[in-house]
Amino acid sequence: MPRNVLIVAGEASGDLYGAELARELKRIEPDIVLWGTGGEKMEREGVELLYTTREFAVLGFAEVFARLPFFFRAMKHMKQLVRERRPSVFVPIDYPGFNMRLARFVSDEHHPVAYFVSPQIWAWGWGRVPKIRSIVSRMIVTFPFEEDIYRKENIPVTYAGHPLIDLAKPELPAAAFRAKLGIEDDLPIIALFPGSRTHEVDSLLPVMMEAVSVMRAKGERFHAVLGAAPTVDDAAYDAILGDDGSSPILRVRDATYDLLAAARFAILASGTMTVEAAVLRTPMIIIYKVKLLSYLLGRLLVRVNHIGMVNILAEKRVVPELLQGEANAENVVKIAGRWLRHDDTLSEIHTELDRVRLLLGGGGASRRAAEAVIAVADTPRETDGTS
Repeated sequence: MPRNVLIVAGEASGDLYGAELARELKRIEPDIVLWGTGGEKMEREGVELLYTTREFAVLGFAEVFARLPFFFRAMKHMKQLVRERRPSVFVPIDYPGFNMRLARFVSDEHHPVAYFVSPQIWAWGWGRVPKIRSIVSRMIVTFPFEEDIYRKENIPVTYAGHPLIDLAKPELPAAAFRAKLGIEDDLPIIALFPGSRTHEVDSLLPVMMEAVSVMRAKGERFHAVLGAAPTVDDAAYDAILGDDGSSPILRVRDATYDLLAAARFAILASGTMTVEAAVLRTPMIIIYKVKLLSYLLGRLLVRVNHIGMVNILAEKRVVPELLQGEANAENVVKIAGRWLRHDDTLSEIHTELDRVRLLLGGGGASRRAAEAVIAVADTPRETDGTS
């Protein structure tokens, strides 16, 4: 019987990493059976999807609470399928709120767990460490400092490097991409990425839209281009920008890396996009808002000084972060207006982003992760903390 691997990704970034992992697993074992949850990218790589990232993608304590009935049903269904299908190995991809609970069950059913993309225990949730030690056969991490953390905690760990080093590459030269958008002049592009969840778009896109309007009213000349997320329907964007084609903001899909590479800078939601922008050396203004309850709970739990991964990796404020009440059009305009007119600040940021990129390792992360997954399937339980 061919191996069968359960992969659970709950967000757009997890779908991206899961798709690359699936491709590498099939290169190693062409007849391997892959199933679980994810998005269109994982499905294209042959993963049988039971649930999609559109159903799973929520963020914030208050937001998750409202979706609890769905998550309870999904968990019950997944546990039933684990008993029926007996996976050779379970690969959770980040998404710890759901995946840690399912991993406990899978481990109790005597199946190995190879966790790909570590929960951010270094930011919050340090109390998860004993649980991870008891249920995870091997942690496959994407940041070098995470390897040190797990080694010190005596948890088997493999540092694979970051998949985005291979993935974050534009398909078109900047000139060809501008031509594709119908941009014939040489005015700078400001890229807008308001997140991969509908509630993020509802919260952040109006701020971006207002900032664009204010800058244009001040006489700034540029093109604003929105990168639409695959997990967000056009209706969510239409509700804010309008659907009659009159919006001054251009909209593109499936062109994230082309847009980032062609942009002078980006205004974007905190998340994986900050790493993608760093890989492509795109300066960014990070903005973020969540419901007040989620923010207050987060303040109690979070242990890091920054929310943008690019700043966390650099251990300093390389790019600005505007959170909650500070995430308003006025503050965005102050920064963006200066960045449109002056090159010196952007040159300094480019240099810092080059340093951050070096921290993400070389290429081949997905291949190394797939090899680690197969090794875990062959050796269900490891007891040391070596790679």
